[in-house]
Amino acid sequence: MLSIYSKSKFSLSEINQVRATIEHGLGKDEDLKGFYAFAKSDPILHEATKDLSGMRAGTLDSVFERVILAILLQMAPIERSQQMMELLLDNLGAKLLFDGQSVTLWPRAETIAAAGPELLREKAKLGYRADRLVSAAQYLVENPMSLSGLAALPAEQALFQLKNIPGIGDYSAGIIYGRASVPIDSWSAVIMSELFFKKTPKNPRQEIPDLMAGLKKRWGKWGWLAFVYVLNDLNNLSKRFELSRIT
Repeated sequence: MLSIYSKSKFSLSEINQVRATIEHGLGKDEDLKGFYAFAKSDPILHEATKDLSGMRAGTLDSVFERVILAILLQMAPIERSQQMMELLLDNLGAKLLFDGQSVTLWPRAETIAAAGPELLREKAKLGYRADRLVSAAQYLVENPMSLSGLAALPAEQALFQLKNIPGIGDYSAGIIYGRASVPIDSWSAVIMSELFFKKTPKNPRQEIPDLMAGLKKRWGKWGWLAFVYVLNDLNNLSKRFELSRIT
C-alpha cells in the first residue's frame, strides 16, 4: 500500500505518470523468474540470486542520482564507495520530514553545482571525484535529461549523450544507462575475471574490452541484472570464491 500526498488534486494523467514512475523505480517489469532460471546454469550467479532472493535493481528517473553512483564507483572498492556515498548523503543530502519520519534523498544537481569541489572534498572525502561530480552537476543543470527519455533512444545514441557529461566515460555511462550493459572498470575487471574466468589479469585496464565481450556473451540480455547481483553480493561471494581484491 502506497499513499501519495499533494497540495492540489491529481489529474488522471498525473496519477498514471506517478504510478508508472514508481513501478519503474521499484523494478516491476524486471523478469526475476526468467533471470533466476538463467542463473541456475551459472554457479556464481546462482549463489548471488540465493543470497539476494527477491532483490530488484529498479531505477528512478533521475540521471544525476545515477551519475553520483557511477562517479563514486569509479576505481574504488565497494567499502570506499559506500563511505563516500554515506558522507555525501549525511552532509549534502536533501532531508525531508513527513509524518514524524525523516528521509534523506540524494543531493540535487543544483545543490552539488553550487557547493563546489572543495566542500565535497572536505565533507564527503571525494578526492579527485569532487571535481568530476561538480562538473557533471553543472552540465546537467544546463542540459537536463531523464532516464525515460534516454530509454526511448537507441542504446548507442543514449550512451553517446551520457558520455557528453563531464567525467562520464564508457564504464560510467554503462552504470547510468543500466539495461543489458556490463560496465567494467579496472577494479571490477579483476573481480569479474577471477570470479567468472578463474584468472587474475596482469593488465586489468587493457583487458577490459575482452572481459566485457566475454561477460556479454556469457550473460546475454541478463547482463545488467547479473552485474547488479554480483556487485551487491561481493561480501558473501568473497567467502566462497577466491578473490584477491575486495577492499
